[in-house]
Amino acid sequence: MPKPLRPTLIVLLLLGHSLSGSWAAPPLPPSYKWGRGISVPALDFNLGGYANVSYMHPENQPNYLKLDEISLLISWSPLQRLRFFAEVEADDWLSTQYPNSFANAIRAERLYADLLATDTLTVRVGKFLTPLGRWNVIHAAPLIWTTTRPLVTDEQLFSHHLNGLMLTQRIQFSERNLDISVYADHSSQFDIFDNSTTGFDDAFGGRVNLELSEPWQVGFSFINFTNELHPKAERNNMVGMDFVWKKDGYEVTAEAIYRHANDSQGQEHGLYLQGIAPLAKQVFAIGRYEYLNGTHQFIRTDTHIGVTGLAWRPYVPLVFKAEYRFGSQNESVAPSGFFTSISMFF
Repeated sequence: MPKPLRPTLIVLLLLGHSLSGSWAAPPLPPSYKWGRGISVPALDFNLGGYANVSYMHPENQPNYLKLDEISLLISWSPLQRLRFFAEVEADDWLSTQYPNSFANAIRAERLYADLLATDTLTVRVGKFLTPLGRWNVIHAAPLIWTTTRPLVTDEQLFSHHLNGLMLTQRIQFSERNLDISVYADHSSQFDIFDNSTTGFDDAFGGRVNLELSEPWQVGFSFINFTNELHPKAERNNMVGMDFVWKKDGYEVTAEAIYRHANDSQGQEHGLYLQGIAPLAKQVFAIGRYEYLNGTHQFIRTDTHIGVTGLAWRPYVPLVFKAEYRFGSQNESVAPSGFFTSISMFF
């Protein structure tokens, strides 16, 4: 190569390298994926949701069909350390059992902002799911295995939602995570549109979740509260313990609770133990035992319940569930019968 051309070539190579580094890749276009909703990467925005249709056939009671959940899930991260999340739900909107207007059915199931104060500390403010046990925070119908909820997760025991502030600290040791959350609720003064009549009046509590190994996790919860229906009643204290084990499609989950108050609400204690086993491709067997003793919904209970059923997940976002519930002294709180549902993320 002639010597006069060498400097020119070097300059062109340097200029080309500089330009290639300065040209940013074009933003990805909005896209839709079944089960994950509509994503707008340029805005870090996502809109999705899920729906659930249930058929209930309790023994010695009328059977009914209902669209008991249709939820929109909205997330947006305008800043790297700030995320907004909302779940707007129409609950028990269409039912053959009783009519309900759309205006009365719609509510904010969740509506909060998360601030990542540090790499391990998150500050949450708004309306969010009460972190008591595991079932309540899993929440979405396509993610749970049965149509019916265990009694120890019932809304008559504690409100499924908090309106307030929560701090969550993650600590890592020996490649395992320890999550510690503390929260305070003042729903009587800070309630984001919700037609529920079983919310907290005020509450405070906390939860610890420890990852023992890859398949094992164990959690401990505590909450002190008064409820919206009886704000002047004695305060309730509730403690819980839970664990989960998952491996190769098998799963075992359990929760136990104890609630105490010094008035007519009295005390309750109970538990559930649930097992999941794969039978065939995308078909799973479900078995659950439940026990509840005490004053539930101001009714004296000493209830034993069994649930057996199947779940079929032909695709990841879609699940068909069918189960039979039976028991003793369960008619007033969880009647025996056949229950089935179809749930889907969209």
